[in-house]
Amino acid sequence: MPEQRSRWSYSYTVLTLCWFGWIAIYLCRSVLAPILPVVSGELGLSHAQAGMLETAYLLGYIVIKMPAGVLGNRIGIKRTLILGMVGYALATALNFLATGFLHIFVLRFLVGLFQGVHLPLANTLLSERFGDRQGRAIGFHESGPNVGNSIAYPLTVAIASSWGWRYAFLLLSLPAFVLAGVVTLVLKDERQGSTVVNEEPAEGNQRLGMYFRLLVPLALAHAVYNLCLRTLLTFAPSYLVEYRGMGLAAAGFVAMLMPAAGFFAKVSSGFIAERVGSRNSISAAILLSGVFIFTLTRVTGQGPTSVTFVALGLALYSFSPTIYASVTSGLPTHLKSMGLGAVTMTGNIFGAFSASLIGYLIDTLGYQTALTMISGTVIAATALIYAVMRESSG
Repeated sequence: MPEQRSRWSYSYTVLTLCWFGWIAIYLCRSVLAPILPVVSGELGLSHAQAGMLETAYLLGYIVIKMPAGVLGNRIGIKRTLILGMVGYALATALNFLATGFLHIFVLRFLVGLFQGVHLPLANTLLSERFGDRQGRAIGFHESGPNVGNSIAYPLTVAIASSWGWRYAFLLLSLPAFVLAGVVTLVLKDERQGSTVVNEEPAEGNQRLGMYFRLLVPLALAHAVYNLCLRTLLTFAPSYLVEYRGMGLAAAGFVAMLMPAAGFFAKVSSGFIAERVGSRNSISAAILLSGVFIFTLTRVTGQGPTSVTFVALGLALYSFSPTIYASVTSGLPTHLKSMGLGAVTMTGNIFGAFSASLIGYLIDTLGYQTALTMISGTVIAATALIYAVMRESSG
């Protein structure tokens, strides 16, 4: 009994460290968006180039997805996570010296490259430790990005207003360095398959292709998630400043409401999926996300716009944890990180190209037309995802 309590306690230690890992990631990842209007003005960037910075990030994120699982098996999950933390912290801090578009483009690629190892490896650890309770654990874990986003937006604006945008990159990279030290001291060096809870032994001859029907609809859902998320995280502050006429501080606050509301959506997502099923919860969240994106083109005033961002956060952020839990619960241990890598890589490829495309559409057609086109695409995709997804995938 004492040993079981100790193992239980350490499982929550792992969950906490992984959760803080997401916060550190999003402090570094989200520093650009709220100061993008200022950075673009100083460096002369177009909306298309601003979208390409998100593309650079996602290209790095994509490149590492599948190798992350192999690297975790070879050098250990602990060492891989620490390497990622130090790498993306350093790449973020070096933006202090950025002189132009190419410099920031390369650094954003490196940030994405080093941050990409976290999701498949951390969720694999949690899946193995929490077993049939992994949906709730992963739901809480996936709330970390929302906390990081919510903290990053006001901190970035405050730092940029006081000392300039370069210091925002420098100071928000520091928590990742600190966390790397904590993980070095606290996290045990584990490899996949060493902490399985309530899971049948994996058959050695199983391959990822055997789970094609499980993974394809989840990958499609993740692609739609990325279309919405990358567009809003990249352009929401600029949209509020340029299209709605808000000041930088007000725009940062309103944009923060979406990830802040998403914290509650992610924490509750596991409970909702357990009651209505993953197919219904994912499809409903996608549909509502499309509706609320369209609403952004119709509402006026800071109050209604703020309410719309809250509603959008509650819908948009609720289905990504269900996607990840559906992958890990449906795969044997040795395929979990590869399956997560495949699903998220597919979504991120879509997000990488859509960010640049949406930036081009904003340059040529304006915010209203671009957002309307996104909304129509998302609503149409809902029907397809619902038709091809099996309830057993959850």
